[in-house]
Amino acid sequence: MARQSRQAIVESDVVLFIVDGRQGVTPQDHVIADEERRSQRSVRLVVNKSEGLARDMASADFYVLGMGDPKQISASHGAGVSSLMDVACELLPAVPEDEPQSHSLKVAIVGRPNGGKSTLVNTLLGEERVIAFDQPGTTRDSIYIPFERGGRHYTLIDTAGLRRKGKVFEA
Repeated sequence: MARQSRQAIVESDVVLFIVDGRQGVTPQDHVIADEERRSQRSVRLVVNKSEGLARDMASADFYVLGMGDPKQISASHGAGVSSLMDVACELLPAVPEDEPQSHSLKVAIVGRPNGGKSTLVNTLLGEERVIAFDQPGTTRDSIYIPFERGGRHYTLIDTAGLRRKGKVFEA
């Protein structure tokens, strides 16, 4: 995992783990799921790119990750994103009324490269705020995006795609 992505998970109140419903479960998904379990954060598994797939078929493979019931969405089409926002808000810790409003709750969007993380962030914000491209590696660093919804302050954290550490040999 990239250092910036790990830091985003540590700083977050809730983590949305995005997987690719068209590609199915990969070994990298297992690595990311293990890392998120160790973080002891509230994590919600989200199956993106599920448009046109049977509801049960889109998520069946992902139960093996042990992350609970996956939530199916299509970030590029906006399908299921509104209900995902509701689910994510339920996972957020309660903020005491005497706490100042300057504190924003943080939600990290994590997953492997080209899973649709930046597309989901743009859909949540309702505008093209971050670059979303179908080539893996477009997002290089974690991007912190403050926004307000319903009078509450939030920070979305769009993370770079998480890859396995490769073996590097130097001559």
